[in-house]
Amino acid sequence: METDLLFADDDQPPPPEDGAEPWIVLIADDDPEVHAVTRLALGGLRYKGRRLSLVSALSAGEAAAILRCTPNAAIILLDVVMETDDAGLRLVRTIREDLNNHAIRIILRTGQPGQAPEEDVVLAYDINDYKSKAELTAKKLFTSVVAALRAYADIVALETNRRGLQQIIQSTDRLFELRCMQQFAAGVLTQLSVFLRVKPDAILCAQRGAAGRPLPDGAFYVLAGAGCYAEAAGQTASPTGAVIPPALAGRITEAFRSRRSHYGANETTLFIRVPDGHEVAAWIHTDRPLDEVDRGLVEVFASKIALSFANVSLYERLREANETLEARVAERTRALEAANAKLERLATVDPLTAVWNRRHFLDLAAAELGRAHRHGRRLSVILLDLDNFKAVNDGHGHAAGDEALRTAVVRAREALRTSDQIARFGGEEFVALLPETDLAGARIVAERVRAAIAGSPVVTDGRAIPITASLGVAEWNASEPSIELTLRRADAALYEAKLAGRDRVCVADEPKAPVRP
Repeated sequence: METDLLFADDDQPPPPEDGAEPWIVLIADDDPEVHAVTRLALGGLRYKGRRLSLVSALSAGEAAAILRCTPNAAIILLDVVMETDDAGLRLVRTIREDLNNHAIRIILRTGQPGQAPEEDVVLAYDINDYKSKAELTAKKLFTSVVAALRAYADIVALETNRRGLQQIIQSTDRLFELRCMQQFAAGVLTQLSVFLRVKPDAILCAQRGAAGRPLPDGAFYVLAGAGCYAEAAGQTASPTGAVIPPALAGRITEAFRSRRSHYGANETTLFIRVPDGHEVAAWIHTDRPLDEVDRGLVEVFASKIALSFANVSLYERLREANETLEARVAERTRALEAANAKLERLATVDPLTAVWNRRHFLDLAAAELGRAHRHGRRLSVILLDLDNFKAVNDGHGHAAGDEALRTAVVRAREALRTSDQIARFGGEEFVALLPETDLAGARIVAERVRAAIAGSPVVTDGRAIPITASLGVAEWNASEPSIELTLRRADAALYEAKLAGRDRVCVADEPKAPVRP
């Protein structure tokens, strides 16, 4: 079926000079004369700055085919009787039910009103006007078409608003899920481009730099860029800089200065005031001027973005505060652990010689005694006393005496095994615990310790002062319930060593061990 044979030149009028899309009006009538008269009456009509594009169809079937390809037709001037007596009425149901087109305005025109009474037709069919061809003058046709165009424009605006608001809700829902400012800013440009149905050539800027730092006058921070401005993200720009074109930077600067949005022929600059005091501006290339409906929806979108921006900004501040708090807690925890370690060290370690103190040694010895008792292991102790400590301390000062103690500990540690424990027992007296060691083995270790100390004089004031040690050795036996009894026997052996001339090792021998007076 050919649709462009009749008035082909008039079906596609040249576009208006201002570039606005024309209103599409479909003339469905099997009388060519009706088409000619209609074109003559409506050819010069302009509504809201847009001309009419008059499209002809000589049958209901041809009109249905055109409407399937042209869903944005505003009006159909529809004859009732065409290929059949009720072809026009059938087409009404096709438009409303099959094509689901409820926006197009249907003006029914009939030359035989008696065949399709107005009251019956208006009640039974979803039409918007009913005219008799006999009474339809050029003036009445003009009035009917303008009224239909006004209604169609309102319906389209409402539908556009509905879809736009739905897109805004969906877009902002997705944006609310973002918690990173960089991702959020990029998401704003993506959703704005989708919403306006344009290529994503856009930037989003703020008057504060990264981490909220202030910027020089006239400068702004590019939060995100899309399309040809993607590389500008994360940089500071100004009208005199090279980050973005000067003209574009000027648009952004003017938006911040005037605190107003600007709508141009092929660009839009949105000024967005955020509830928390921030100010941001978005620029996007639109390829077309935005009409009032688009501008209203864009303003709604901007207000939603402002709320989302505030939420993301608050989330980032809370995250930074939380990270700072966690860092402080970690720092305080480390300090507390260090203090606890220091307290534990003070409670267990002798501060002068850095070996265990008496109390901690007794705890270690009790634990080791318990293991030896449970598993039938051997356990020995060595008591060590520096022979000439008092002479060194009195004759050369406390510093020399302290150095003598430290030197004796270093040498004793070198001679002991890694499994042995040494502690300061009091004054110049030290004790060593030798796990899994019998009396003979303990004596060998004691001799090694004695020789190491005797071979290491204390150097003070440029002089080498020899030091010696006497040692008493004892092995624990199962009849002793505590290590203190074993230590007493070792102390008796130590006393015997001092009486025998010092710088020697004596082993506890209960039948022969001397007893202190």
